[in-house]
Amino acid sequence: MEIQKTSAPLVTFVDPKSLSGVLSQLQPGNSLDAVVMAKLAENSFVLKLSGGQLLRAQTPNVLELGQILKLEVVKTGTVPELKVIMPQQVVQPEQAVVQQALRQFLPKQQSLADFAVSLRQIATLTEGKPDTVSVAVHETLSALLSKDELMSAEGLKRGISNSGIFLEAKLANLPLTLQGDLKGHLLTLADVLQKTQGNLNSLSSAETSHTATSQVADSAPSKTLPDILAQTIDKDNALFNKTEGAIARIVLDQLASLPQNDDQQNIWQIEVPFTDGHHTDNVKLKINRESKANQASDQANWSVMLELNPPGLGTLHSKISLVDDRIDTYFWSDQQTIAALVREHLDLLSARYTQAGLAVGQLNALEGTAGKVTSSAPSLLTNLLDEHI
Repeated sequence: MEIQKTSAPLVTFVDPKSLSGVLSQLQPGNSLDAVVMAKLAENSFVLKLSGGQLLRAQTPNVLELGQILKLEVVKTGTVPELKVIMPQQVVQPEQAVVQQALRQFLPKQQSLADFAVSLRQIATLTEGKPDTVSVAVHETLSALLSKDELMSAEGLKRGISNSGIFLEAKLANLPLTLQGDLKGHLLTLADVLQKTQGNLNSLSSAETSHTATSQVADSAPSKTLPDILAQTIDKDNALFNKTEGAIARIVLDQLASLPQNDDQQNIWQIEVPFTDGHHTDNVKLKINRESKANQASDQANWSVMLELNPPGLGTLHSKISLVDDRIDTYFWSDQQTIAALVREHLDLLSARYTQAGLAVGQLNALEGTAGKVTSSAPSLLTNLLDEHI
């Protein structure tokens, strides 16, 4: 196969057997995507097509590992000729890892609030049971704070610290306690569920074989622990899937919180589930810390975007900005009556800020949705992650 770039050809040697299916379908004008996978020798490279096929390329051009090539078929035949039709693009190893993680976790993600609802239902079924699944379920549930705990400064700090997005940082800086870290508990629960599902499948096969050779008693037996666990996990392994979905959600928040190349801002995207009596809910936060390069003083400037769902008030968004010692706060609701209700209580918020030693700046509640906040999240995450899903 010959690949041309302007007047400098790329002569490519392929294995006809491995690429026969691709070669037979090529027509002039068709395009192929390829990635530079490895350098074999001077001017000799391994390319990987989008279909997974590998080919060896000999070229006088300089290619970089991870470089994406867009190729157009110029001539077909035993040795097709192709040319590069798009600018070179180099995918750094770090970016490739992030992209792979996005492809893996985006389809799996589930709401942490929905997972918490299922977890509480399952905890009721397994109350007081000594098996590993019941223990893991209750330990995971214990990692969720109550609404009253989350409303205190110490509780909010603990909820953010144990939200799961800092788990790997904790592991890298031991000795630090991992007790209460949500992602840590979810990983443990997923592992226990996977092992238990295998054991239940084996037990079910044994019971089916036994039933086939004996008569069933005239009265149905009461549910045993395996019966309860089987109901909990169910044949579609719903609890395991929901647990994986919750883990995926946290991983996506971690990806959105990665350090930025320009180092102009630090951003943390966090979701904290909590219990409220017999209900469960969650609060979503996006915390921005501006770098000192963008500040007139050495004191850090902070802003926090909140998404709340107070009972009876619908979805409420808020932006809180702290510049030096002055705090500005805005609320948004898509219901005019709710926005007016919040405005009526802003004097209470002002008094609380004053008690905390803060200078009160702008306070307001507006109708509509929160305006888009300029984000320095990695460009590859743009339009892929939505903290409002």
